[in-house]
Amino acid sequence: MFLLYLTLTTTLPTLLLSSSARQIFREIDVNDDNTISQSELGAWFNYQDVEYLKKNAREHFTMFDKNHDNAVTWEEYANIAFGSNHVDTCKEVYDNKTPPEFSKLGKQVQDAIMTAVRRWRAAGGFSMSQEEFTGFTYPELFQHMRNIVVAEAYQTYDTNRDGKVSAEELLVKKFKLTSRQVEEFSKGKFDIKEEPNMLGLKDRNGNGIFEKKELSYWLMENRRLMRKKESEGLFKDMDSDGNTRVSLPEFRSNSNKIRWSSIGRFIDVKEEL
Repeated sequence: MFLLYLTLTTTLPTLLLSSSARQIFREIDVNDDNTISQSELGAWFNYQDVEYLKKNAREHFTMFDKNHDNAVTWEEYANIAFGSNHVDTCKEVYDNKTPPEFSKLGKQVQDAIMTAVRRWRAAGGFSMSQEEFTGFTYPELFQHMRNIVVAEAYQTYDTNRDGKVSAEELLVKKFKLTSRQVEEFSKGKFDIKEEPNMLGLKDRNGNGIFEKKELSYWLMENRRLMRKKESEGLFKDMDSDGNTRVSLPEFRSNSNKIRWSSIGRFIDVKEEL
């Protein structure tokens, strides 16, 4: 398995940020009114999620920056991501050439190289800074990478290569919806609570085709919407008295729910004596 795939889909081990429930509560309570609102919890979830991705990208950056010059070149990246045997091939592909060795590679490898080339060019160029490398690794975090994210979606989901992404191609093949569910989705009647990865996805004109703007919104906003939905559910569980605010005692008694949330990947809520 090529490291490119691992880089784009997994995270490196990260030290947990150890904090007491009181410390985390104060961090979330940005207006210092000694309670947490739903919007404050949602903003904290989104911030921590983005910071986690950025930290993961920094760790990958260090791994690829073999000469420690605070920059990662395409050659450095290709050497680790695709192996030293394919560095020259990757360099030629980057220079818009089609070396004979490239055609001998499997389709999955060819697609991985081309995806990396497109992202690399859009994110910064032949040699990348830390910030540019973060855009390469997580393009959905950056507005200037929107076009490349959509292009990748078309490459992935436009299986019949007609320049369109149909409901059949995306909803049936990716999300395994039935024909009836696809029809309900097009009418805005499909309940996506069991499919959080569909948050933000809408066929707004009901023509059975996902336009670029529709795909763009889904791809760029889905992660944020999932964190928003998660934080809303957590807030509801914490707000035991139903007054639309979470007090420190309520937060403390539900701190275990933070541990089991997506944010719990890197927030270690210490027990308070």
